Amino acid sequence: MAVRTRITPIAKTIDLIVEKTLSPDAQKQAVAGFARGVIAEADSTNNRVLGRVPPRTITVDGRKGAPLTDVKPDGGSIVVEYELITDVLVWIGDALRSRSPVQSGAYRDGWTLLADGEEVGLADDVPPADEYTFVNNVPYARKIEVGLTESGRAFVIQVPNRIAERTATDAAAKFGNIAKIRSAFISLDDGYALKNDAISRARPGRRRRIRSRAGSAITYPAVVVSLKSN
Repeated sequence: MAVRTRITPIAKTIDLIVEKTLSPDAQKQAVAGFARGVIAEADSTNNRVLGRVPPRTITVDGRKGAPLTDVKPDGGSIVVEYELITDVLVWIGDALRSRSPVQSGAYRDGWTLLADGEEVGLADDVPPADEYTFVNNVPYARKIEVGLTESGRAFVIQVPNRIAERTATDAAAKFGNIAKIRSAFISLDDGYALKNDAISRARPGRRRRIRSRAGSAITYPAVVVSLKSN
């Protein structure tokens, strides 16, 4: 008799074989005891990674909140799902803001969270989505991320540049077991268009090359997040 215990999104699926010689009640108790151990292990892992145990939902044979001992000994299932994405997104949002240079505050406050392309607020309930994106929508965000002055130094000197890239790298190191996290440059529907030609720097004696023509849309630094599937 097999019972499937699935702990998500910590990728762990276990088929438990229940001894047939046990009484039905004893079989249920055996399954419930095993599931409690697996759940405790997952709680410990989440606490170590996130610093807390996030909210979780337990579904027994398709019924949310049912007691573990209600599981069918033969062919039943226990699914435990943790609400992890909010912890990941809060950490990334805080890191992006704390690493941002501050003059007027527009760049720091320009970090926006999108859920499948729709703007949401971290203070609100974050809706389920396949992909979450932090993007900075000020016109000069790309320049702060990777821009160089004519002398060749980073455009921003108040803080280290590549803010989105560094944050994505650090977040992936911290949450890589539960989420796919990467940096990118993305386009926005209402994005800024260049007013003048963007010209790349060149070595002395060489002609400068036009990178982008006036009127072309610029791309914006972003951190892209999606939960890993089991």
